[in-house]
Amino acid sequence: MALVKISKISYSEYLKVGSGALLQKVEAGSNAGRNINLNFYGRLFRELIPETFFNLFFIAIIDMKLIPFILIGYILVYFVTKYLLRILQAIKEKSLISEEAMNSTLIRGITEMVTFRINKRYQKEINRYHEMADLTTNNLTKMTMIHEFFFGFFAIVVAVIKLLIVVLTFTNTISISLGGLVALVTYVDRIYTPIAIFNIIFVQFNLDKVSYGRLQSFYNTSNDEELFINGEPIPEITNISIRDLKLSIANKNILNNFNLDIKKDKIYGLVGESGAGKSSLMKIILGLFKPTNGNILLNQKNLSNYNLNEYYDHVFYLSQDAPIFHGTLKENIVFDKNIPDTKVIEALEKCQLENFYHSLEKGLDTQIGEKGSNISGGEKQRIAFARLFFSDADIIMIDEATSALDETTEEKLLMEIRKLFKNKIVLMITHRPKNLKIVDEVIELKKF
Repeated sequence: MALVKISKISYSEYLKVGSGALLQKVEAGSNAGRNINLNFYGRLFRELIPETFFNLFFIAIIDMKLIPFILIGYILVYFVTKYLLRILQAIKEKSLISEEAMNSTLIRGITEMVTFRINKRYQKEINRYHEMADLTTNNLTKMTMIHEFFFGFFAIVVAVIKLLIVVLTFTNTISISLGGLVALVTYVDRIYTPIAIFNIIFVQFNLDKVSYGRLQSFYNTSNDEELFINGEPIPEITNISIRDLKLSIANKNILNNFNLDIKKDKIYGLVGESGAGKSSLMKIILGLFKPTNGNILLNQKNLSNYNLNEYYDHVFYLSQDAPIFHGTLKENIVFDKNIPDTKVIEALEKCQLENFYHSLEKGLDTQIGEKGSNISGGEKQRIAFARLFFSDADIIMIDEATSALDETTEEKLLMEIRKLFKNKIVLMITHRPKNLKIVDEVIELKKF
């Protein structure tokens, strides 16, 4: 479910999601959903309701006068439970927040090992983790103590009811034999056990609703509706027109009244200082960011007229953070396409990875670690570029995707991939003036 949601979530909402907090929400929320359906509703209808009605029926056979006293006990337990539940829900909410913070801290510490170690950040992260762990432990301890208080209170209620039955019997308020009295007093525990169990699982049910509600709030975030529209068929894209484009994020203007015409068979270089909106412009063309105002036109038709899933068949995008996933070298290049090994090896050679490939014992079947942890940054970027040789996209967007390469390797790589740019719309973001030699037109964006 979480992966399904991520596959269609609005990009602006996705940026608000922390991976650590989300993992905690998914884990706690999915467990809570299972508990709600199995441990609460399942047990309630399978066990507790039938047993409670049977017990009340048995008491009614002995003496109907006992039923009001039994019900008074039920009502008393209910109101105490309701009061305790308010306290427990507040504590549970705090506990979930601290657990999400712990998970976020842990994931950050794992994924940012080099940065944290070099900058001596780990001790601060460890201290923060311990603070969150202590807070979580304190909250769980409070919840346990409240549960134990309930059991103590419940035991007192049962004892009072037993005493009341004895008093009512000896004062002849109810007529029952001595043997019946002993049986009834013994049976009181069976009468109240289902109620005790119900209150326990009812409390847990409401606490699980807190966890499940936090997960549900993630599922309820807005989706990108343009992924699902029944859009027009998309022909070959030969031009992109940007008209009066404005983009604001968190009340900050990124682009304002921006206009640009982009045609195929040309290479456009996007330059400008950091924060000028170069990457944001690409993400608008990708349909990820939605313009605050203005339009993106493909072949003079609005991008919003098209289904984004179909549109992505026409787009190739490479970011600075080369997207390498855990899988074989070949899978990282061709994904699910049926491409002969010889073609893949040829692409690797053109991406200046010939020596790298021949150093691999298992060749194309070599497993690449998560996020390319087994290879260098430059190797990751060149592997990502190799995908371009197997793309039929009309639009190619490259966002600082050679930043980890030395100048010689970068120059050779760009000369090779430039051959693939014929009859394509090509946008490149670069901070290296030397790379502008291969572009046909330079577009400078200015920061507000």
